[in-house]
Amino acid sequence: MESDRQRAVEWAQEALHDPSTVILAVNAIGSPAPTAEPLTRATPYEVAITSATGRKRWHRLINPQWEAKYLQQINLNGATPSALEAAPTFGEVRDSLLSRIAGKRVVTYGRSMQYAALYTALEYAWLGDNLPEGSMFPDTATTLKKLARSRWQCARLRHAEFQNEWEPANGHYALPPLFRAGNALQHCRALSELMQQIAVPALRYAQLNATAEQAVRDGKSHLPRPLSGVRLSRISASRQAVLQRSGGACENPNCPDPRYTSARGRNGTYLLEVDHIDDHAKHGEDLPRSMIALCPNCHALKTRGTVTEEFRETLRATALTNHHRLMADAQQR
Repeated sequence: MESDRQRAVEWAQEALHDPSTVILAVNAIGSPAPTAEPLTRATPYEVAITSATGRKRWHRLINPQWEAKYLQQINLNGATPSALEAAPTFGEVRDSLLSRIAGKRVVTYGRSMQYAALYTALEYAWLGDNLPEGSMFPDTATTLKKLARSRWQCARLRHAEFQNEWEPANGHYALPPLFRAGNALQHCRALSELMQQIAVPALRYAQLNATAEQAVRDGKSHLPRPLSGVRLSRISASRQAVLQRSGGACENPNCPDPRYTSARGRNGTYLLEVDHIDDHAKHGEDLPRSMIALCPNCHALKTRGTVTEEFRETLRATALTNHHRLMADAQQR
């Protein structure tokens, strides 16, 4: 699992530095199923292309050629039926679109859905209707050949590997949710930001830290939670940030074997425990700068051993130093 996570990091780094990389997002309505009626086939109504850094390369609204009464019943992510009616059809923009992705590394978030939408749109534009499932006509081969001129890659799968949350029942990593509703250009830029967070650990840490700080400002920290007793709520982004910062090693600078956690637990996660340096139950700050990742031995020493204030101060200084280092790295990006 760690090697999969590292491959996801290396993929993001390579994609960001590859001059041929473009990010593509498609907003579509209808179904990508090949047997769907023309009215319900997958129909793009917006396509955006950016560079790996999120700079706009191409952005078009597309007339899906649906009646306005149907479009008015659908969430179009900011587009309006009148704007779509005035937009060009897919057939009118297809050559411009294909020329911009030919020979490129095309990164999408959810490749199968977006590829299917473009495929059915191209097929419909060339043939005038959907083909029966399993049919192959000369123009179908042409459609596949045109799309095959690009290298299609799914960032959602790489994101799942990076998050490293294994689902034993399904035999694969948990797929992260799709991006929230928004226009295609926003989706491209959200993916660019995500790739940078995967490629640069400091950026991911800074983003989690910002989430945790916002949660504190919103009053979500230290809320009572009824369990067998009363336990205070904890901010999950803080815990994730500390694990990100640790890189899989115990953060106690005096730990005799900080990397033995690489043995992993049964669920494939690090044998690390995130702890509040000052007791959470006594209102210790619920933010990454005041928390630390410890191996089970060091955690037991801190929570059940005879802990001096000097030891606690060492952990406090270490957490703060590591926190400032990653935040400084993130600001330089």
